[in-house]
Amino acid sequence: MKKLTYLKFFINFFFTGAIVSSFFLLVKLSKVLFDYKIQKPFQIENLDLVLSGVNLKIVLSFITISSFVFIYGIYLLKKVVLLFMENKIFDDQVILLLNKIGKILILSALLKGIPILCSIIFSFQEIGTGSKNDNYIGFHFSVYVLALFFMVLSEVFKIAKNLKDENELTV
Repeated sequence: MKKLTYLKFFINFFFTGAIVSSFFLLVKLSKVLFDYKIQKPFQIENLDLVLSGVNLKIVLSFITISSFVFIYGIYLLKKVVLLFMENKIFDDQVILLLNKIGKILILSALLKGIPILCSIIFSFQEIGTGSKNDNYIGFHFSVYVLALFFMVLSEVFKIAKNLKDENELTV
């Protein structure tokens, strides 16, 4: 149980940091939406995107929404850890939360990756040349693997709960 306490601490620390950084992202989004002076090119994930106008507003809006969806996933993980600390390991709520975390992570990665990938493709078509970081594919492989891990873990917990319930019935 000591490791759960450490995990709870790190998740709370990461959750707080994510909320603070999303506040700064909201400030940057508000500057972009209200046409405040922005340095060009706009840098997202170590990519120098030459975006302006509506394209920049759309991409940054999707990234901001993706950040808040990801923070919601961290919040759900906090709830799972709290249920584990209450020894509610094979509870239906844990199973649903683990599956929901997986879906939330996939949604967050898609909301962030697809607009960036589309903007890179459109900027290549307009300019005709690639940027210095043209190896970005727009999808975060590790986030997808983590999402699938949570979904598989949900299924494993569901099977374990059913086996536990069957074992309790056979006395």
